[in-house]
Amino acid sequence: MMENESESEYFLYLSYKDRTVKFRVQNPDLPLSQLMSNVKHATGKDGKLIFDFPSVDRTGAPLDYFFGKEDTQINETRILRPRIGRSDQLLSDYNVNNGDTLFIVPDPFPG
Repeated sequence: MMENESESEYFLYLSYKDRTVKFRVQNPDLPLSQLMSNVKHATGKDGKLIFDFPSVDRTGAPLDYFFGKEDTQINETRILRPRIGRSDQLLSDYNVNNGDTLFIVPDPFPG
């Protein structure tokens, strides 16, 4: 049963601005859009939100947020799109594994 115990402990390191936290993922098979929603509403032990995500940028454009993963082959951050076509994307679709570091990337969209 040790295998099940390790599977139930799924962590990602999430980095936003100058802060990185170890974030426990309850269900790594959730769509990325749901995982991002969970991160936006996650609170720390102090009861405050882990990250403060503004809803608009400096110009007033609405912001959406995506996960990004470092692509070491080209030294760029690859955006993990939550949907491709009609398909919800999962962490596994982007080869994200337990213990990986993901960046949270703000993306303004035209209003």
